[in-house]
Amino acid sequence: MDLFALPDWIIWGLIAAVLLTVEMMTTAYVALGFAIGAAAAALVVWFAPGLHIAWQALIWASVGLGVWLGFSRWNKHRRKTRRDINDFDSLESLPRADRERRATRQKPEE
Repeated sequence: MDLFALPDWIIWGLIAAVLLTVEMMTTAYVALGFAIGAAAAALVVWFAPGLHIAWQALIWASVGLGVWLGFSRWNKHRRKTRRDINDFDSLESLPRADRERRATRQKPEE
């Protein structure tokens, strides 16, 4: 079977499936963004058969890049607002009464 003899929307669907598989094996959103872009290109080509390959590639690249940038901004915002588990305060492990006692204890004057 000749791969290029398939309709364009099937080829874009295969590209989306391969990129989605790659994304599942990695931890980056890059492949997921371009998999969504390939799926969007497959949908556009399915509704508008005979679309020139340059337009298909432009749809794939722009949607993929947009989704990837959106995911990266969302993830950056999520990381900034999440509490750092490595930021440990030993007073937090004490009971509340001991925390208050230590906070009110006089500091030595210099």
